[in-house]
Order: sequence, then structure tokens, then C-alpha cells
Amino acid sequence: MSRWNPEGKTTTARGYGWHWQQLRQAILGRDMHLCQPCKAKGRATIAKQVDHIIPKAKGGSDDPENLQAICIACHDAKSDAEAAEGQGRRVKPTIGADGWPV
Repeated sequence: MSRWNPEGKTTTARGYGWHWQQLRQAILGRDMHLCQPCKAKGRATIAKQVDHIIPKAKGGSDDPENLQAICIACHDAKSDAEAAEGQGRRVKPTIGADGWPV
């Protein structure tokens, strides 16, 4: 079990089966395996995950326009901020060693 999968369900049971894996690879390829939030800040960081720009919980979809390649640090920070917002609290951004928010 993990923070992303507290019930211990398989990826397929959580809606991330074969179709998602194919889409994920397409998005990583489209974005050249570079984290898009880091790229927007002028940094080149390898992306290992794919993120819903508008979360599914807020009506986002699996449409490629709503997906971006993202590094683990940016994905964790974004997810933490979204969870905090959902709980009505604000999260202070984490600042990396390079002085940039992560």
C-alpha cells in the first residue's frame, strides 16, 4: 500500500490498466520525458510520471490535453497542494536546493 493506493488495489482496479499504460507512454513520448512544470521554469528534469493537469476529482479527464509528463518531486508537491486544498488548508511550497519551488 502507498499514499497513492491506500486500499492496495491493482492498477487495473483503480482505472489505470492497459489503456492508461499506453496513454501514459504516449504522453511521456510527446513531452520527450521532460517534466513540464520544471521545463516551464527553465529546468530540464526527467519525468517518470504522468499527471492530470485538472484532477479527475475536479472533472478532469484522460484527454491528452489534460495530461503532462511530470517528475516525482513536482507530482508529490502538486498532489500535496491539491489534498490540502481539498481539506481547506494551505501548503507552503517546498524549496529545492537550487532555490526553485518543487
